[in-house]
Amino acid sequence: MKKLNLRSKKIEQEVLKNYKINSPSKLPLENKKYFKEYILKREKLFRDCLKLPKEVFKNKKILDFGSGTGEHDILYAQWGGKLDLVEINPISVNQTKKYFKIFKLDKKINKISNTSIFDYSSKQKYDIVISEGVLHHTNNPKLGFDKLIKNLKKDGFCILQLAFDYSHFQRSLHRYIINYLSINNSSSNVVKICNKLFSETINRALKFGGRSKKQIIYDFYTNPKHKGINLGDIFKWFKKNNVKYYSSYPSIEPEGLINGLHTNVANEFINSFPSMTVFQSINFLLASMNDEMYFKKIIKDSQKNAKMWSKFMKNSNLGDFENKKYNFKKYNLNKNLNDYLNNLEKILRNRNDLQIKSIKIFTQEFNKLNKVLLTKDINKIKLTINQFKLLFKGYNGVPSNYIVGYKTK
Repeated sequence: MKKLNLRSKKIEQEVLKNYKINSPSKLPLENKKYFKEYILKREKLFRDCLKLPKEVFKNKKILDFGSGTGEHDILYAQWGGKLDLVEINPISVNQTKKYFKIFKLDKKINKISNTSIFDYSSKQKYDIVISEGVLHHTNNPKLGFDKLIKNLKKDGFCILQLAFDYSHFQRSLHRYIINYLSINNSSSNVVKICNKLFSETINRALKFGGRSKKQIIYDFYTNPKHKGINLGDIFKWFKKNNVKYYSSYPSIEPEGLINGLHTNVANEFINSFPSMTVFQSINFLLASMNDEMYFKKIIKDSQKNAKMWSKFMKNSNLGDFENKKYNFKKYNLNKNLNDYLNNLEKILRNRNDLQIKSIKIFTQEFNKLNKVLLTKDINKIKLTINQFKLLFKGYNGVPSNYIVGYKTK
């Protein structure tokens, strides 16, 4: 198999140096309240979003590429998994060992390899292979995936957490701006600029992520490598390695897929036409607020629409049809169905208008940003960013994408 070139090795060492100063993965698991919430969130992620209930991990051999300080692996072990971990950072390896001793899960770890994912080699085959938040910090994520997947059994699952290029576009803009304004790329200079311009993003991550401010900055901004990965490329990786798309979160599947079992069902359709993920990728690019806030008006419209449909089905008897004579003229079937469909058309138009409006706002704000950047005046840039309604607001794109595949042969 192809080996890492000198440039890629250099980048790997620079990323390692950054993470030795401050690991991005360490979470306050010592806090019982936090740990309880953490368990519930991870169970929700796997069961409800990725369609992998924790029972899937029971008695399974699991390989984690870039296991960090081991927080995620604690749960895989508690769910019954038998683990092999690969982690280049010796500080993180030591923290993992401490955690597993505290939680009395030592026997669940078969081996921890303190090495690069690119140097790892094993003849072992695993039921589940995992890499969370690692490949996009390398210079050659495809090679990292190839190394990972060759260890997967037929019918086994591959679980990836990656930075999709659409999802991380706004955060990549952050890094571009910092680089553009920096006199040098020293950590102190980077920290100064990101605190000045992107405090909203940092504070939001601080509130919801369980990490310290320093961890966030060292992960988002001082990290020397952050490579947004295109979904089309991921599907090429999958195809080359006989991996079929299974699930994702947030979902990459466009709405409206209704194929029967005799033809391509949703995941097979996406495998055949990965370009169709663009409809969801647009949402990843523009993401700024919770779904409940974004769809606030449309939720009300949809509730009204649901009541109209229920009333129509009840009064028309078409929802519980019996073979007897009905007075359809009395109910005016034609008029009521047309009323319902007209209302449905209004909802669809409002939803599409909402997305188009977001695209226009995003475009206008991006153009304003580019114009003010020419001044290189950090105070003017900050004032412009503060006036934005969408760009660099809230979610600031999608911070984390998961995609799962299974090996077909």
